[in-house]
Amino acid sequence: MKLKITYPPIEKRKLQRKHFLRVIRWPVLFAVVACPIVNLAVGGRAWSLIVLMSIYMAWSLILSPDLVEYNRISQSIKVISFSCSLLASIDIFLASGWAVNVVPIVCFSGLVVSGTLFFTDIDRQKQNMLPLLLLIVVAIIASIVGLSIWHEESSLPFSIMGGSALLLLVASIITLRSDFLRELKRRFHVK
Repeated sequence: MKLKITYPPIEKRKLQRKHFLRVIRWPVLFAVVACPIVNLAVGGRAWSLIVLMSIYMAWSLILSPDLVEYNRISQSIKVISFSCSLLASIDIFLASGWAVNVVPIVCFSGLVVSGTLFFTDIDRQKQNMLPLLLLIVVAIIASIVGLSIWHEESSLPFSIMGGSALLLLVASIITLRSDFLRELKRRFHVK
């Protein structure tokens, strides 16, 4: 009796990627452990937190991307959220004062990019509406908080970010109409 293999053979490219990840894992783990130790030994500001966030960002975006939510909207929103958090932590831990103007601009550009990706292929991308909706809600909340805290000195970036988020929300509701509510019910349905 001859056995028939029912699974497809593993591609050479996938084997090479798996081997590469196995090899690169050890230098990354060494850097994750060594950076805080060197920072504590040298002293000064907490630059190791920025390095650790950058390593995590590179690992999760380039080396080991998501398997389930691997679509263009989710990945672009992931890049924007990582970039905004990295810029905010650089402002907090290293050089303060500039992130109040820069982070809303980066978030605004993320809203423009993700909105463009959503509306260019709306039939396929309406299943990916939840990450876009979460980005819109976070941008609206951040603009309200930013306008209430920094209402005099840097209100323009927060106003533009909040206005564009609100405009994107209204445009998606008008475009999708009943599909908008159906997708929300599908995402938040609990039995």
